[in-house]
Amino acid sequence: MTEFRITHEIHRTHPDIREKLTATTIEAINESSARSAEDAARVLRHKLAEIGVQMSEPACLSAIERIRSGKQLRFEIEPIPDEG
Repeated sequence: MTEFRITHEIHRTHPDIREKLTATTIEAINESSARSAEDAARVLRHKLAEIGVQMSEPACLSAIERIRSGKQLRFEIEPIPDEG
């Protein structure tokens, strides 16, 4: 299982962000099932941005390819480290 680590303060604002990430990813996959992996990755990236999560196109493409090959994803949310 690949872990996609997301370092963001969003988990403080949205404590249910893992569920939102999962639901958004599933929604993007369903909407783009007939599209190429690259197009599906763009859909996923756009949908994630709608909930305030930024993910690179290569990471989105990797997620799409893993899901389409029947593998699972697990999102790990980490706070931004304090700079001080």
